Amino acid sequence: MFHTAVCDLLNIRYPLLQGAMQGGGGVELGAAVSNAGALGVLPTFGGTEDKLRQDIEDVKKLTEKPFGVNITAMGRGFTESRANIIIEYGVPVCTTGRADPGEKAVRMLKDAGVKVVSVIPTVELAKRMEQEGADAIVASGTEAGGHVGTISTMPLVPMVVDAVSVPVIATGGIGDARGFLAAFALGAQGVQIGTRFMATTESDLNEWGMSQLLAMHETDTIVSRAMTGSTVRCVMTPELKAYEDARLSGATKEELSELRKAVVRGRNTDKDDKRQSAMGQIGGMIDDIRPVGEFIEGMIAEAARLAGDVNATANA
Repeated sequence: MFHTAVCDLLNIRYPLLQGAMQGGGGVELGAAVSNAGALGVLPTFGGTEDKLRQDIEDVKKLTEKPFGVNITAMGRGFTESRANIIIEYGVPVCTTGRADPGEKAVRMLKDAGVKVVSVIPTVELAKRMEQEGADAIVASGTEAGGHVGTISTMPLVPMVVDAVSVPVIATGGIGDARGFLAAFALGAQGVQIGTRFMATTESDLNEWGMSQLLAMHETDTIVSRAMTGSTVRCVMTPELKAYEDARLSGATKEELSELRKAVVRGRNTDKDDKRQSAMGQIGGMIDDIRPVGEFIEGMIAEAARLAGDVNATANA
């Protein structure tokens, strides 16, 4: 029922992508998403080239289905080195995020037969990425976790759909069948989900992060520059609250620098002690942990049921 141009483009059963997540993503999750008929995606942000190579090799041991690698635009050297690894290992899909990865990197990937899917927060960037050769656009609303812009999913998706000719994928605040179905009403031909996949048995989210996710309310995230210097939606922690309170009260650059160090320390500790996670507002809806396959099949079945109900109501 939900076969779209995105399915044909990426050679997947369902028009569904996993958002790339540093902390909560990883090899097992990416492989499980692909095995369930969607597109699993590996992150590269914060990782070395050797780790990316090992992750790709490990995913290939767990699935024969298509999967992708995300490149977070962090300068030409970083972007192009990761693009070369994607090409070297024959990864079929590359998603790009945070900013324009550069026309050279996009062309490198396209010339090697890699499908390029660009995650963008504005109409202007969507147009630019289409001009540079992106095969599809992910319109990312500010409800999403991780690097975000300021426009909500509901207005952003139809504006991007109207502005580009390539398939548009919706993300930001989507984590169940209702959101999945609503994305298609906005004109999207696919959906990307991140935070909801953290609450799965295959996720590598640490114990602290999982406890935060399952207890989260819709008001428990904040968009801040403290983590990376760019706007990131993440869980509000005492360290992050102290930083934001100080920023709003007019603290000096030196004071903010010291407070930011505490936020960064929490983010960069060993996995079991990491106390800072990028999560979206959809976390307020999550109250259970499920296997990836069970979640995807259940969501697709429920979306089909809801679509039938909508048709029945419209025809009544």
